Amino acid sequence: MVKKVLTLSLGLVLSFVTMAQMNNNEHAKKQQAKSISFPTSDIQFWVGTGSNSAVVIIGWDDNPSGNNFALAWGVRWNGSCTAVNMLDTIATYDSRVAYAISSGFVTSIGYNDGTLVSGSEDSYWCYTLNGTWADAYGVQAMTNGDVMEISSSCMFPLTTATAASDPNATDIPVDATIAASDILFWVGHGENEAILAVNWADTALAWGYRFAADSVSSATMLADIAAADPRLTVEGTGYVSDILYIDTAAGMTDTLAVTPGNWWGSLLNGYSDMGTGQMLHDGDLQKWGDPAAGVIADSMEYSGYWYYTYVYPMTIHAVTVPDTTGTVEPVDPEHGPFCGAVGTEGCNAIKADSSAIVAWATGVTVTRGPRNIANPDLGLAATGTESNAIGMATLNDVYDVVSLGDGGSALVTFARPIRNGEGPDFAVYENGFSDNSLELAFVEVSTDGQRFVRFSATCLTQTETQLANAGQTDPTNLNNLAGKFRIGYGTPFDLEELRDSTGINIDSIVYVRIVDVVGSINPQYGTYDAYGHIINDPWPTPFEASGYDLTGVAVLHENTNTSGITEVMTVEGIWPNPTADRVNVSMRYAAEGLLYDLTCRQVASYSLREGLNTLDLTNLKNGVYMLRTEGSVSKIVKK
Repeated sequence: MVKKVLTLSLGLVLSFVTMAQMNNNEHAKKQQAKSISFPTSDIQFWVGTGSNSAVVIIGWDDNPSGNNFALAWGVRWNGSCTAVNMLDTIATYDSRVAYAISSGFVTSIGYNDGTLVSGSEDSYWCYTLNGTWADAYGVQAMTNGDVMEISSSCMFPLTTATAASDPNATDIPVDATIAASDILFWVGHGENEAILAVNWADTALAWGYRFAADSVSSATMLADIAAADPRLTVEGTGYVSDILYIDTAAGMTDTLAVTPGNWWGSLLNGYSDMGTGQMLHDGDLQKWGDPAAGVIADSMEYSGYWYYTYVYPMTIHAVTVPDTTGTVEPVDPEHGPFCGAVGTEGCNAIKADSSAIVAWATGVTVTRGPRNIANPDLGLAATGTESNAIGMATLNDVYDVVSLGDGGSALVTFARPIRNGEGPDFAVYENGFSDNSLELAFVEVSTDGQRFVRFSATCLTQTETQLANAGQTDPTNLNNLAGKFRIGYGTPFDLEELRDSTGINIDSIVYVRIVDVVGSINPQYGTYDAYGHIINDPWPTPFEASGYDLTGVAVLHENTNTSGITEVMTVEGIWPNPTADRVNVSMRYAAEGLLYDLTCRQVASYSLREGLNTLDLTNLKNGVYMLRTEGSVSKIVKK
């Protein structure tokens, strides 16, 4: 709705042109008009329609902060147009703008976005057109490409202006990056470093590349990394037709997901680049992407074709160093050494946002232990609640935990049982402040909740001197103890190690129990590893946040077809996928559906009926989502 006190016909406005010219001419003697250089490419909000376009800048001298300010709009039209016509168009399309006319003159132009309010009442307004005083004032004729400046109290010359925001625009997500310090696998040699990131439809991975020359082509970097990493294949000559990734050592039999008929584009430090011909320099990040993983940030038409600029907000994961030998040197479980801190070669930590994670704990029951087992009068640990350990573990919030206390425990359950797969099957997370500030716990598993089997843990930390509550622990002395890695990185556990255990089914683990290690080297209170070593863990910790601080348990291999349960895939089909707004879901039978984003955060729930259902995703951000129903998990891509 146009908000204005009175709109007069252009004929009435013309009757006051002489007075307007006089006011303008008198002011022109005092100041030289000067046009602001405001390129149309910087305009955020275009109003009107037509083949002609102009920039309109409105300046106020009553900003609450005491500073003059100006906003710029773009106006499009066909046929003839005047300055007042443009003002009318802006007020029609932008509800934040209102103006008033009295006796043929514009007396007020107001702007109110809820926080910034301006509007000069009982004032006269001056106009310049392309840097020259507009003698015709409000009925000044406009032509394609003009820049019109309208100022309260003739506060010319305007010096700066800000593009008026588009109230209908949606926020463009930030293009994800990764720091060189987080890269685990580097290829090449030299003092210069660049990063290669690849976005598939639902996964983003990164490699590091070192080179000695001042610059190197993208084609060279791609070829060298693919040659060094047998998991990566780049197809195409002079261009990229496909990028494949298959980690056979991790049990992968197919490449990561791509959009059917996909094409690959590339960005250099967040901007579209020249693809394989792009020259890279020290510090550059080149990202190749499947458009299903991207969000359109900008578009343009050229010679009848539309061109799009994408951003890729998906979290980028650093790939680990591949095993190219075919063999892994065995480690003596009693004597070590074991893998080290996050970022060191061979480290098996699982980052909390890893694409390998398929589910998180859905239930936690905590049995608190004392703050200090040697001084029970201090009471029990009290920090956090069970809810702090449900869902995705925190990446960096050291207070998002539930503390177990000395010898306390947490019984963890899941939507589906954990199964034995290739490599680790689940991971347990703590809030270690650094790579050496660690609190430890034993891990046990059960199929029926009665018979629990503990993973054989090892601790080779010295036992001569008690580690205080801020003591430092070397992770290479630890194995199969939860809490081995800093916050955001989980300790992995492989059910294959328990294959010979009785009373459990390693393909149907329903319960995981986390038991705090009492780290005292005093035999009266201390605990021992599987080989009789007393565990020296920072102790005592006589605070509310005593003992192991659990942040979450992640599932890497999930059993979707457990023994004794006949599960039928409830979802028959999903289309169109990817989708821009709505998606059809065909169900075999009625079921509840929960929609999660890639952080495992539930964003919607649906009561799905048998047959066809249509889900409205309009209010969701572009990205990849997982629809979980009884018996099935389906991916939906919104773009």
